[in-house]
Amino acid sequence: MTTDPIGSPSASTYAGSAGWRHSEIVFDLLRLHHELSTLPTLEPNTHTNALFDQLVRLVIDSDDDQAAQRVLAEPEIHRIVPELRGLCSSAEVELERAWARRIVASHDPEQELREFPYFTNYEQLTRMEHHGVLGVTGGGSCCRMLFVGAGPLPLTSLLLASRHGRTDIDNIDVDPEAVRLATQVAGALRIHSLRFWCADVLTCTNLANYDVVCLAALVGAEPDLKSRVIKHLYQHMRPGALLLARSARSLRALLYPPLAIGDLAGFRPLAVLNPYTEVINSLVVAEKPTAPQPGGDTEH
Repeated sequence: MTTDPIGSPSASTYAGSAGWRHSEIVFDLLRLHHELSTLPTLEPNTHTNALFDQLVRLVIDSDDDQAAQRVLAEPEIHRIVPELRGLCSSAEVELERAWARRIVASHDPEQELREFPYFTNYEQLTRMEHHGVLGVTGGGSCCRMLFVGAGPLPLTSLLLASRHGRTDIDNIDVDPEAVRLATQVAGALRIHSLRFWCADVLTCTNLANYDVVCLAALVGAEPDLKSRVIKHLYQHMRPGALLLARSARSLRALLYPPLAIGDLAGFRPLAVLNPYTEVINSLVVAEKPTAPQPGGDTEH
């Protein structure tokens, strides 16, 4: 295998084996992984932002699922997936921290929020989640919601409260600073109906009062931990409550871990929404049934 000067396999290595587009995507992914992994910091700046913008654009512009599977099957790509997801996760937290502080300090917090680089993406994702719930409930009211993994900039909860009338939302995160910043952001935006606290969802057992539990894509990034979280939610949510779990498909799975229907641990799948827009996350909507499902784990 030949390499380019930065140590990544050259595009010519793959040319002719699966077509130029395939080799170009593989080459670009390896190049971006190399450049991102050698950055001195993942805090947002012009260069770091440009690299992640390239990565996001690359994965959302490649919507041929068969071609994507060939790319993901490349040994060099398979090798970098865990680290690439880790880099994306860390950079996302750093970006949200920086923008949360900007919003809190701004004379016009609402305008500052709209300047967030992925604000439109979150608008579309939140709309998809809101209407996903309406679609499976027939428009029935889902009063209480818990968002697990809200982060320092809880855009989903802020948009659900301000745009979609869902004001009774509790938000948890394991990071105390994230909870502090999220609380300050909600206060700066004068959205006082949201509640935030620091907690590990695996220690939360008082979940029976929630109609909907939203699970952020980065909660349980490792498959074993994701499985533990979903089993825990199944054990403690009430029958009839909905689980909204974010997932990822195709090359988007390079940024966020995918969630298979078989990972639902007893929840009954109701819908899977796979966007072909600039929205990165897919959405799995599932229900805790009134009777145990095959494969459900009710052991503590």
